[in-house]
Amino acid sequence: MSRAIKNVVLAGASGNVGAQVLNALLDIKEFSVTVLSRSPRPFPVGAQIKVVDFTSIEDLSAALIGQDAVIDTTFSPDVETPLRLIEAAAKSGVYRFDFGLDPELPGVYDLPVFGRKKASYEAVKKQAAEKRMTYTLISCGAFLDWCLSTGFAGLNFQEKTAWIFGDGNNVHPWTTLEDVGKATANVLLHPQETLNRPVYIHSVFMSQNQLFDIAKGISGGEWTATYNDMEPLLQKALGDLNSGNISDATFVVQIQYCLATEALAHPWKSDDNPLVGLEEWNSEKVKALVQEIANQKAV
Repeated sequence: MSRAIKNVVLAGASGNVGAQVLNALLDIKEFSVTVLSRSPRPFPVGAQIKVVDFTSIEDLSAALIGQDAVIDTTFSPDVETPLRLIEAAAKSGVYRFDFGLDPELPGVYDLPVFGRKKASYEAVKKQAAEKRMTYTLISCGAFLDWCLSTGFAGLNFQEKTAWIFGDGNNVHPWTTLEDVGKATANVLLHPQETLNRPVYIHSVFMSQNQLFDIAKGISGGEWTATYNDMEPLLQKALGDLNSGNISDATFVVQIQYCLATEALAHPWKSDDNPLVGLEEWNSEKVKALVQEIANQKAV
């Protein structure tokens, strides 16, 4: 059975996703919010801070006494951190969150880049099956604003070059960090409707080529595009991983491969936007975001 959520713990509040989730939780005004942190640091007014040892289940469990929900937005290749949070949370029956592509699609969690998420998902499902806790996952696709600003979306506004995943035509979900934060906080207002399942959200369904067309229309001038066969790039990344020749690209390519592959990334069959208070973006809103990021890159 679900229960009303009042006391909420957030882990990873200083990260890109966690900061947006924290802002959204504090905006709702209905939650008592506690941030778990590895060391003392400033957070927005309204959040309580608990410094904890993330390597200790006992320390984490003590910090969760009296809490109704735990949101995990930690980001680390270390799979043990989320597993310890899950074990600690299970002792008090709480909710846990993860972010990314659809965990129910065959093949998504088979890629090593999602190994941490796969282990976490299997752990929470096991805890739920044993009636020790409940969970919700946030399936949001790629982070639209972050991908544009970091170059992960393949668009270089300064050099006017585009690195295209496959043919660039696969349409898939993109969600801004702000929308992810809002949806995550609002899920806690609907504990029964979101019980033990992924919640599917998006800001927009769009292909990389559609984003590229918007970028070209905004910036003008000549762009150079490179279209990449993602299969050999994936195999090279997996080979590098197995040989220990690991770099950021080893993991980036795996995600970009997913975004180029319809079987692994496509518009959700189930849409939870209305439930969590999100509105789908129109092309003009996407264009405004691309313009904003292009302006930042020009400075």
